[in-house]
Amino acid sequence: MVKSKDLSKKKIENIKTINIGIQLLRMICCLLIILTHFYGFYHFRILSNKHPYYLKIFFFISFYFSYNSLSLKKIPKIIERFKRMLVPYIGWPLIFFIEDKLYQYLFKKKGMYNVKNLYYQILIGCGIYGIFWFIFNLIFITLFFTLIIFLFKKIFIFVLFIICIIDYCLYNSNYAPKHFFQKYKMIPVGHSILPICMYFNYNFTGFYFASINLSDKAFNYRKIFFIISSLFISIYFIFYFSFFEKIPFFFKSIVENIFVLNIFIFFVLLPFDKIKNKNLKACLNKITGYTGGIYYLHVKMDDLCEKFNIYLIKKRTFIGCLLIYLFCYLICLIGSFILRKNYLKNLFI
Repeated sequence: MVKSKDLSKKKIENIKTINIGIQLLRMICCLLIILTHFYGFYHFRILSNKHPYYLKIFFFISFYFSYNSLSLKKIPKIIERFKRMLVPYIGWPLIFFIEDKLYQYLFKKKGMYNVKNLYYQILIGCGIYGIFWFIFNLIFITLFFTLIIFLFKKIFIFVLFIICIIDYCLYNSNYAPKHFFQKYKMIPVGHSILPICMYFNYNFTGFYFASINLSDKAFNYRKIFFIISSLFISIYFIFYFSFFEKIPFFFKSIVENIFVLNIFIFFVLLPFDKIKNKNLKACLNKITGYTGGIYYLHVKMDDLCEKFNIYLIKKRTFIGCLLIYLFCYLICLIGSFILRKNYLKNLFI
């Protein structure tokens, strides 16, 4: 007979590998990004481009899952992690570049990119569209975290914490890197480098959260943590509309970080693990696993709709945005099925 403690430990491990609640949160954030980019969803104050919570949640989740592969210092796992990021980082810009050249050739119209754009894209993540700064950030910070872990071994969390504080203080002061890039007109470079500084504290928080196993405690005391996180999220929304703009800029990211943490806990604790039907769980896990591909594809879909004058999307209607989302999802579903035993499947997941 299996002990309940062993079962609990097994469930906890599943949180850090496959959790439908977390994947659902990623899907929702991905939809919000599409709505923000193409529907002007930033007009809704709570989901504005000024405070893009969904991006912060993405970074938090990414480095929450990075902890297991990096902290164990197992080279094969680290290499696997980088392969998963490098395939879409190099693959999608190449696909977009080839598509643009085919469009030029077939329709005798001016394209959007040249070889220089592709070079800058692969080098610093900012040559083709703007969406690849995200994956550039993930690769750069993962590489940096890996270096710190191997150099400082047992105290790497403490070292990362100190770096996080220094980064936070610099970014939110007059010595922020953004002033340097503006002064020397290095805006394209700044577009990739600045988010590294801007979102570093969310990367670290997700990483640290995984290291202290707080989600394990939250899982074991589900109702208490669920109520606490729900209350904090509710209070935050009320507080946001009343006092948030009055908080000094220096402290806003701290408040937002706590908010992101509670959103994460809330979705971790959604009772998907209590579903007994294995086929249903497998299906839910499958349909919520294509966030990366949808994110990379959505800009290209909008671009193609502009090129071929598809009215519903061109006018950037709410329905048009949902259609982009669903179409990207369908491509990812088909692509990942075709390439399920190939590394190229990472283009879609």
